Amino acid sequence: MALTSSLFLSIIFIILLNGQSLHASEDNRKAFIVYMGERKQNQPSTSASLHMSMLQKVAGSNVGVGSLLRSYQRSFNGFVARLTEKEAQQLAETEGVVSVFPSEKQQLHTTRSWDFIGFPETVKRSTTESDIIIGVLDTGISPKSPSFNDKGFGPPPKKWKGSCQVSANFSCNNKVIGAKYYRSDGSIPEDDVKSPMDTDGHGTHTASTAAGGLVKDASFFGLASGTARGGVPSARVAAYKVCWNDGCTDADILAAFDDAIADGVDIISVSLSSGSSDYFKNVIAIGAFHAMRNGILTSVSAGNGGPQLETIANFAPWTLSVAASTTDRDFFTKLQLGNNVSYKGFSISTSDIKNLPIIYGGDAPAEGFEGSSSRFCRTGSLDKNKVMGKIVFCDDLTSGGGPLLANAAGAVLSGREFGETSSPFPLPTAYLTRKDGSQAYIYINSTRNPTGTISKSTQQINKMAPMVASFSSRGPSPINPNILKPDLTAPGSNILAGWPATASLTGFELDKRVSAFNIISGTSMSCPHASAAAAYVKSFHPTWSPAAVKSSLMTTANPLNADLNPDAEFSYGSGQINPSKAAFPGLVYDVVEADYVNLLCGEGYTTKLLQIVTGNSKSSCPANHGTSPDLNYPAFVTSASPAKSINKVFNRTVTNVGSPTSTYEAKVIAPPGFKVEVNPSVLCFTSLGEKQSYTVTVQGVADKKTVVSGSLIWDDGTYQVKSPIVVYIPIDASDALVHSYHKSFNGFAAKLTKDEVQKLAEMEGVVSVFPSGKKQLHTTRSWDFMGFSKQVQRAELESDIIIGMLDTGIWPESESFNDEGFGPPPHKWKGFCQESSNFSCNNKIIGARYYRSDGIFGEKDIISPRDSNGHGSHTSSTAAGASVRDASLFGLGSGTARGGVPSARIAVYKICWFDGCFDADILAAFDDAIADGVDIISLSVGGSTSFDYFNDSIAIGAFHSMKNGILTSNSAGNSGPGPATITNLSPWSLSVAASTIDRKFLTQVKLGNGEVYEGISVNTFNLDEKFFPVIHGRHAPNKRGGFTSDESRYCEAESLDKRLVRNKIVLCDWSGGDGSAASIGGASGIIMQDEEVKDFARLFPIPASTFNPKQGDEISLYPDLTAPGVDILAAWSEATSPTRQANDKRVVSYNIISGTSMSCPHATAAAAYVKSFNPTWSPAAIKSALMTSAYPLSDEINKDGEFAYGSGHIDPLRSIRPGLVYDAGESDYVEFLCGQGYSTKSLRLVTGDKSSSCSKVKKLHASDLNYPSFALSTTSTKPITRTFHRTVTNVGSPASTYNAIVKSPKGMKVIVKPRTLRFDYVGQKKSFVVKVRARVDANDRNMISGALVWDDGDTQVRSPIVAYYSSSTSY
Repeated sequence: MALTSSLFLSIIFIILLNGQSLHASEDNRKAFIVYMGERKQNQPSTSASLHMSMLQKVAGSNVGVGSLLRSYQRSFNGFVARLTEKEAQQLAETEGVVSVFPSEKQQLHTTRSWDFIGFPETVKRSTTESDIIIGVLDTGISPKSPSFNDKGFGPPPKKWKGSCQVSANFSCNNKVIGAKYYRSDGSIPEDDVKSPMDTDGHGTHTASTAAGGLVKDASFFGLASGTARGGVPSARVAAYKVCWNDGCTDADILAAFDDAIADGVDIISVSLSSGSSDYFKNVIAIGAFHAMRNGILTSVSAGNGGPQLETIANFAPWTLSVAASTTDRDFFTKLQLGNNVSYKGFSISTSDIKNLPIIYGGDAPAEGFEGSSSRFCRTGSLDKNKVMGKIVFCDDLTSGGGPLLANAAGAVLSGREFGETSSPFPLPTAYLTRKDGSQAYIYINSTRNPTGTISKSTQQINKMAPMVASFSSRGPSPINPNILKPDLTAPGSNILAGWPATASLTGFELDKRVSAFNIISGTSMSCPHASAAAAYVKSFHPTWSPAAVKSSLMTTANPLNADLNPDAEFSYGSGQINPSKAAFPGLVYDVVEADYVNLLCGEGYTTKLLQIVTGNSKSSCPANHGTSPDLNYPAFVTSASPAKSINKVFNRTVTNVGSPTSTYEAKVIAPPGFKVEVNPSVLCFTSLGEKQSYTVTVQGVADKKTVVSGSLIWDDGTYQVKSPIVVYIPIDASDALVHSYHKSFNGFAAKLTKDEVQKLAEMEGVVSVFPSGKKQLHTTRSWDFMGFSKQVQRAELESDIIIGMLDTGIWPESESFNDEGFGPPPHKWKGFCQESSNFSCNNKIIGARYYRSDGIFGEKDIISPRDSNGHGSHTSSTAAGASVRDASLFGLGSGTARGGVPSARIAVYKICWFDGCFDADILAAFDDAIADGVDIISLSVGGSTSFDYFNDSIAIGAFHSMKNGILTSNSAGNSGPGPATITNLSPWSLSVAASTIDRKFLTQVKLGNGEVYEGISVNTFNLDEKFFPVIHGRHAPNKRGGFTSDESRYCEAESLDKRLVRNKIVLCDWSGGDGSAASIGGASGIIMQDEEVKDFARLFPIPASTFNPKQGDEISLYPDLTAPGVDILAAWSEATSPTRQANDKRVVSYNIISGTSMSCPHATAAAAYVKSFNPTWSPAAIKSALMTSAYPLSDEINKDGEFAYGSGHIDPLRSIRPGLVYDAGESDYVEFLCGQGYSTKSLRLVTGDKSSSCSKVKKLHASDLNYPSFALSTTSTKPITRTFHRTVTNVGSPASTYNAIVKSPKGMKVIVKPRTLRFDYVGQKKSFVVKVRARVDANDRNMISGALVWDDGDTQVRSPIVAYYSSSTSY
C-alpha cells in the first residue's frame, strides 16, 4: 500500500557496515516490494536465487546479498529489496512482475399470605376489632369490591370524626366508613375521577390486604384460588386518596395525615415514600411523628429499591418500616417450543396460546426503529404487520406493552435474575432466565418456522420461603444506622387481594380483562400486612403506645435465614411478622415523645426547632447532646471498624405486659467473633406495667464481613422476647466502599444515597461524583451489548479455529491467554513458535513469529513475538481471549473480559513495532499465515489508500488468503469523519468500521467559580482534593526551545515552558496530542478543547478532560459493516504503560482504547464464530452472512449512512444462520478485476492460472460483483438508473420460499425480478435482477438509501441499496 513517504536511512548504515560496494545513487535507495503473483505450483518453492538474479539485472552484479531483504515463496511469489526509483521502474517492466511499490509505514461497552405466617382464619380475635380504624393513604378505594362488603357491620365507632366525600360514582358504608380525596393543584388527570374512587387498583389492593372481609372462592382467573381476607377483617377502613395516575404530591400526603389523625384512626398505612433524608423535610416522617404524638402508629413500606444496601425509603424511628418477603407459593408459566423442549417461565399468565409462530423482536422493527431497539420490545418499537398473532421473543424484561400494542399474541422475555418474583402481564408471557432464553433464541434461529406454546400459569410450592424479595429495599438508615431499619418483614410477593372492576389489571388500556382480585408484588403489599398486624395488637391493647405496638411486633417476629439473605437484619429487620404472638409479647420496649426529642437533639436538631415541632415550649436539648442518645429500641445495632476492637454498651428498659409475677432469664447468642454480656441477666417482675432496666455490652474485633448478628432472648418459660444484636462495618467503610483507588491515583467507588452524592460533589478537592452504571455488567461489555452473551450456542469445532493476528505481538502471560482446558493444536496447524528466553507459546497461543525486514530494532522494541506496545494483546484478546473475571482499568470498565470465540486458538505474527508496520513485513506475515493453516486473518493496520489493489500489501495478502479459503478482516481506518477516508477497501476482504457501545467515560472539571464542565476522557487520576491554577498553553510558550504562543496553544511536544506550567492545569486549544507535553512539563492536569472528539474517550498520562463544543456520534467511513470500537476493555502488555508514554509509569493488565483496530477483532471473532459452524463456507459466504444479518443503524445519528456503517452492526448470533448467502470465488474477482482494467497478463501472474484471460471472460462491471449490497453513483442531479445482477445460495431450510421486500425512500424506485425465489435443497442457487432508479439531491445529504430484504418468514436477508452524488463517477 502506498503511504506517506519515509526513507530507510537506517538501511544505508547497515550496508556501510557490511562493506558492500555502493552505486552513486545509493543515497536514494529504499525498500520496494516486487510482487510477482501466485507461487508456481510446479515448483517446490520459488528460489531466492531467482529473486537475486532479477535484482542483479537492474542493480548490477555487485549488488550485495543484503539488498534482498525478503523472498516470498510459500504462498505467493515476490520479494523485497533496496532499490532506487529507476531500478524499481525497471523491475516493474520485467516479465513476470505484477507490481513494484515502496514498502512504507502503516499506522496502527391469597390470600395464602396470612396462613403462611401462621395467622389462620380461626385465630383468636378481640371483641373490639370492629372498633379499630385503619387509615390507608393510597390511590383511593373501590367500596363495591366484595372485600369491603359491610354485611354484619354496625355503625362506625363513636370515636370516628371523619367524613365521606360522596359523589355520583362513590359512597361509603359501614366497612369503608370514610373516604376523601386530595389534589392540591386542583387539576384532575383525564384518566382519573374526582372522587375517592380508585381507578388504579393499588389502594384497593392494600386496603383489602389489611382489612378486607372474607371472600370465598376468590382467585385471579383461577390462580391462587381460596378465601381472600385481610389481617383484621372486622376492622374499619378510612381511605385517603393522595395518589393519582400522575403521582402523589407531598402536599396531598401531608393533608391526608392531617385529616387521618384528627378523624380518629388507630393505625395509618402508607405504601409510598417521600424523598428527603431530613426528617422534617419528609412529609411521611412529619405526618408519622404527629401521628405518634397522638398515639397512632404509622406503618410504612421500606421501598422497592433493593437489593442494594442503604436503599430504604422510609426510616424515621417512630415509624414501622416494613420489608417484603416471599411466601411458599409461586407461579410459573410453561413455554414449550416446536422442538418439544420446555422451559419454566417466571410470570403469571391467565390463559394459554398454542402452537403459534415465534418471531424475534429484533427481526421486527417498526418504521423509525432498528433491530437493536426492537429486540427489547419497547413500546412502539415492533412492526405490527410482522408480529400480529405471533409470539414475540424479547431480549429483556418488559411490561408487555410493546408486544400488546403491536397485536402480538404472546411474549417470551429473557433475562430473569435469581430472586425476581413472577408478575402478571397483559398477554400470555413466559419470563425466562438468560440461560434458558439463550437456548430458546437458538431454536428460533435454527428452523424455518419456529413455534411455541405458552401455557396458563400453574401454582407451585416455594420451598425457600420466606426469603426477602430482591426488590425490597435494604438498610441501614442513612441518618442513624444504629437504629435498625427495616424493622421487620412481611409477605409482599405474589399477593392476591381486591381490585376495582374499572381498573386495568396491568395498567394497559388494551388489557380488557376484568377481575375482582389481582396478584401483585412489592413492599406496598407487605406494608398493609404489618398494618393489619399492628391493628390486631391494638385491638387487644387499645391503650398501648405506638412504640409498644411496634415492639411487640418486632420481638415476636420469626428470624429469617441469613444464609439466604446475606444482608441479614438490614434486609429483614427483626424477622417476619407473627401477629398471633405479637398480641402477647410478654415484655415491650416503650418509647415516648420525649425519648424521640432527645434522639433528635443528638442528631443536631435545635431546641427552637423541636419546640416548634412538638408544640411544647418546655422541650429542650441538653448542652452536651453531641452524640445521639441510646433510644429504647427493641434491637441492638452498633458499628465497628475492620480489625479494630469495640466495647459498646446499650441501655434498655422493658415493661412487663405478660404475667404479673414473672422472672425472665437472658439467653444470648453472640455475633461470631464477639462477646456479649447482659447485666443483670435475670429480670424479676411483680406487677403488670412494671419497668426493669439492664445493659448489654458487646466486645470484640470485627473482621471483613459486613454484617454479623446474634440475639438476646428474655425467656420466662411462657414468653420469649427476642431482639437482634447486629455488628456491622459502616457502609461508608465496607460494602458502600466498593473500591479504594490509592496506588496510582486518589479516589473511591461507593454506594451512596442521592443526598450523599450531592454532599460529596460539593466537597473541596472532589473533581466529580457520578454513578457507576455498570454494576449489572457481566463482560467487557461490547459482546453483551450486541446480544452475544457467554451462554450462546458454541460449535464443537470452535477450538479447531485458528485466528492469525497480524499486529504488535502478544503478552502470553495475560490471563486472557491462559490455556487451561485446551488440548494440543489442531492437526491442520503447520506453523511454529519463535521461542526465546522471554517468550514461549502454549495450547492457546499455538504459534508466534516476528518480522523486521530492515533488521533495525528500536530501544523500546522486544526482539521476539512479545508485545511491547499493547495493541496486539488488546486485539487478540478481543477476538479470542478467555473469560477473565474482575478485569478493569483501575476499576473502570469492570467485568468479565472475554473474546468473541474464547475457545479458538491464536497464531501471532508480529509485524508492527514502535516506529510502525512495514509493507514488507505485512506481506511476509501473510505469506506465513496462509501456509500455516489459519482460518481467519485479522489485521488492524492501515495507512493511506492505494487505488491499485496490487500496489497494496494488505489487498495482496487478503487476495491470496481468499484463494486459500481464508477471510481477512481489516480495520476501515481512523481518518473519519471525512468522506472517502477508508484505508482497506479490497472487495475480497472484510472492512470494519467502529461504532459506540452503551458505555462511555466522562470526566468533570470544576472551576474556581463553581462552574462544572463534563468532558470525555478515561481519567484514572484524582488531584488529591485540591484546586490548581489554570494556565492557557498560549501563555506558556517554550521560548528557549524556539516555540511561539501560536504553537504552545496546541500543547504539542516540547512547546510548553516547564517553569510556567509546573503544578498547574493547562488549557489547550487542540487535543490531537497525547498530553505528553503537559505531563513532561510537570503540569498537574490538562484540559483540551477539540471540536472533532465526539464519541470516544482518550487515556492520558495525567488527569485530563476533553471538551467538544459540538455534540454528535458518528464515524464517517465506507466499510462492509461496523462493530464495537469505542472504549473497549481488553488485555494489555505489561511492558508498556496504558498511554505508552515514557513518563507514565503505570502498569496494567487491561486497558481501554478506541479505534477501528478494536472493531476489527470483533468482526474477526464473528467471522470465526460463523466458520466454526460452517467450516466449508468460502470467505465471501462468511462475509455475506455477517453483512446480511447485521443490524442497520440510524442514518439520523450517522449522517453518512451506509458509508459510515456499511450494512450495519454485526450480530454474530444471527450470522451463523443467514438463510441465503451471496457467494463469490476467485473467478468472480478475476472478472471484476478485468472490468477494472487489469490486464490478462497481470491477472495470470496474480492467480498463477495461465488460462485466465480477460478476453475469454465477462468483464464484470463493479455493480455486478456478487456483493451483498447495491450502490450507484451519479455526477448529476438528474435521475440515474442502474441494473444489478445477483445470485444467492440457499444455506437455510432445504425447501423454502423467499419474497422480496423493498424499502425505498423518496427519490428511489426499486424493481426486483423475480420477486419470489423458491428453493428445493440446500446449496441451490437462484439469480435475480434489481433495477434501481434514483435521483440524488446534491444540496441535501448527497445520498439516499433503502434496502432489499429476502424474507421466508424465518430469516430476513438484508442488503442496503445506496444512491449517492459524487463529483467524479465511481462505482
